Amino acid sequence: MERNALEALGRLLDDLGIRWVLIGALAANRYRMTTRLTGDVDLLLANTGPGLEHLERDLAAQGWSVRRAAPGGEILRLRHAELGAADLIVAATDYEAAAIGRAREEGLRDGFVVRVLAPEDVIVFKLIAGRAQDVADIEAILVAKPPLDERHIERWAEFWDVLDLWRRLRGG
Repeated sequence: MERNALEALGRLLDDLGIRWVLIGALAANRYRMTTRLTGDVDLLLANTGPGLEHLERDLAAQGWSVRRAAPGGEILRLRHAELGAADLIVAATDYEAAAIGRAREEGLRDGFVVRVLAPEDVIVFKLIAGRAQDVADIEAILVAKPPLDERHIERWAEFWDVLDLWRRLRGG
């Protein structure tokens, strides 16, 4: 048994040949100065490998309960009695595919490697979501001052119609 949901899901997805990246609060934590607690793991999947039904069967075999959040299955909501909760989101846009391609690899313990959204893409995802906690995550990332490709953020913020929010948070 893996020690946490991220490792368990990462290894399962790797075994199925599904390319994935860490998103959400855990990705934002990589670029903040202080860690924020979160109740789940969020992963963006490049594809569903052998298919959504196969993925659901393999998840269930490892103790995950699976519920599709949308009829087409773009989001899988998972729960595990020991490992907790997770959301698997299947990339459906050109932007999500590009964000997966820009992700950075980070080695964790015991040789486990995780791909994490680049800070610019964490910001864009959080601008799109736009909830109070997402805005707070963006503000915390900006306080930490990681190097940012602001043209990338502005391009996608304009595309997703959240440029005003970005400019307000950026102070201009």
